[in-house]
Amino acid sequence: MTAVLPWLTLCVCVAMTAVRVPSAIRGQNRTMFLLFALLSADILLSIREPYLAIDAVLGGFNLANLLLRFMLYGTFLLLGAKTAAAFGSPAGLRAILGPAGITALLLVAVLTAWIFFSMDTRGSSAGLSGLGREPGLESYAALGRLYPGYVAACLLPGIWQAIRGAGPALLRFASGTLFLGLCLLLLSQGFPLIPESASWLRPAINYSAALACALGMGGIWLSKSLARRPGRG
Repeated sequence: MTAVLPWLTLCVCVAMTAVRVPSAIRGQNRTMFLLFALLSADILLSIREPYLAIDAVLGGFNLANLLLRFMLYGTFLLLGAKTAAAFGSPAGLRAILGPAGITALLLVAVLTAWIFFSMDTRGSSAGLSGLGREPGLESYAALGRLYPGYVAACLLPGIWQAIRGAGPALLRFASGTLFLGLCLLLLSQGFPLIPESASWLRPAINYSAALACALGMGGIWLSKSLARRPGRG
């Protein structure tokens, strides 16, 4: 199941990107198209075979991993701003796009790049699994989880209000799915506590979080689209 989950997540994200193409061409809600496209690219670059092929083009020293980190930071900045606005959460929006949120993003990005270039990263390996006990690797991995976790924490209160609200069933179900995905992101902050004998849990949690977030965002978009149709409500 762990081997199938990355490809399943990629297929879902690509399908949702494709569904958004007609609207994006018409100039409608291109942010959602960009978000799903970014999610698709993130998942693609996290899978071993595409990762190795892309990293080989980039020089074979795991620069693709640094690229993935920065793509993820951009994805969660966009997801956070879009979601906070959609759920009417000014506090969440300020926390993500305000001085504290932008400072957190810049600090994490600078430290991520600094630690990456301070390590010996020669030899492509997905997830940097081939670097062994390279000094700085744990800090680098923790930084990669930190900003998505920060965005998740900013969004959860606003989404919880929607789940508890009196909105359409589809909206509440989709909000619950997104809530689950963000909770899994927060859970990923505890990865160092997972023993090596259960290391399969790390990718399972990561891809489940991505899949739940994608399905939740897609369900929210569908619910709002249905609500806007003539003759409804």
